[in-house]
Amino acid sequence: MEFSTEDDAINYSIGVTAKYTHPDDINKRLDDYQSYLSSAREGDKEYWQSEVDNLEEWISSDEFINGEYPRGIDELVLELIEWRAAIFALQNIDTRNDPFKQHAFYAQWLVGGTYTIFCLLGKLVSKDGRDNSLRKLWGVVSGYIFQSGLPGDGEIDYINEKMHPSQGQFTNENSQAMLYRNKVIAHNESLPRMEWSELDKDIELILRMWSLITMWSSIGIIGAFRESSQVFSGTESVFTAEEIKLFLGQRDIYLNKVKAWCTKSIRNGEQVSERSPFTSISISISSVTRENV
Repeated sequence: MEFSTEDDAINYSIGVTAKYTHPDDINKRLDDYQSYLSSAREGDKEYWQSEVDNLEEWISSDEFINGEYPRGIDELVLELIEWRAAIFALQNIDTRNDPFKQHAFYAQWLVGGTYTIFCLLGKLVSKDGRDNSLRKLWGVVSGYIFQSGLPGDGEIDYINEKMHPSQGQFTNENSQAMLYRNKVIAHNESLPRMEWSELDKDIELILRMWSLITMWSSIGIIGAFRESSQVFSGTESVFTAEEIKLFLGQRDIYLNKVKAWCTKSIRNGEQVSERSPFTSISISISSVTRENV
């Protein structure tokens, strides 16, 4: 796939990454964008107006009305992070009760969450050209990202080596996570051993690729993660308030790892810049006092 201009490449990238395609939060996102537009500085109004226009155009499209669209890459990445962060928190805190061993419902939840993580991983690094995968997107826009100055020295070549379809990281030989996904989930052939720390190595590479694409093509993801009050809501009858507080602390530890992975070179771990794919909107109000002369 080739693009006439970099703007065309950016528009394509936004089209396949955008999380707003899901109908559950489409109206809230539109309200947010309209709020940002009304309070934006003059130089930013054009950007937020285009975001509102694009979203309204998408809502009225036949694809959206008929549900004929894939899930955006942003949504897949953020869901992967949320699941892994929650499981990370549960793995690192000893609790008075162990519902994952005592109750079938919680055991099934943990198995389901584990399977979801590996399904998301498979979607993001799929080699099938028909899929809207992160691998496919990287292949068509990495040249523009190289020219943007965002990557560290030698980082693009390093990522391209890691993404080689037969010799790269996401193969049975080089990734415990992909071996587990292919042998257990995709084909039910065997049950190889899988260390969660090995999965995190794959997630780190995925996040660095995604972060470079996001920082090159947009201002970043606003409100990327769930509010802390939502994450373990409904577990109060099983875990104590102190245990839930500890869970949230461990989740924050993992999210801080995620943020660090997104801003550091995957080749050597050096901090490349302070910019992040995660952003927030702040509104300041200033008052002017006019003195009578």
